[in-house]
Amino acid sequence: VVAGSTGLVGKAVVKKLASLGLNHIGITRADADLLDYDSTQKLINALRPTCIIDAAAVVGGIKYNSEFPVKFLIENLEIQNNLMRASHEANVEKFIFLGSSCIYPRNCQQPIKEEYILSGQLEPTNSAYAIAKIAGIELVKSYRKQFGRSHCYRQQN
Repeated sequence: VVAGSTGLVGKAVVKKLASLGLNHIGITRADADLLDYDSTQKLINALRPTCIIDAAAVVGGIKYNSEFPVKFLIENLEIQNNLMRASHEANVEKFIFLGSSCIYPRNCQQPIKEEYILSGQLEPTNSAYAIAKIAGIELVKSYRKQFGRSHCYRQQN
């Protein structure tokens, strides 16, 4: 399952899976309200996927990010939390969480290395989105630690 399959990153993931001949189902807002746990759980239980790729997110430009930081933080946390929790409770074998390059400091040393996360100030125009993504990475690590889940995260550029 590719959550957010019609977004910029989701479309690329779906295209890659198709080119590899892998079976996949793209889900969008029309399939489930990922901001609502019950809706998310119902869809995951119905589909019974072996893997979920989380490319779903509330995104926008600099102006939108700056004007609505609460929306970006809360809704992105809800989406990723609902997807991870529902996949865990449905015993989905694999969960892939996509991060973002915005999780690295504004003036990050190049080339960027994973250990640079939280090593400096985030870009203020999208810090709420970045914090949600950082929280998602920590939630993935926590599911692995506490439950031995096969969750992972990948940075998207």
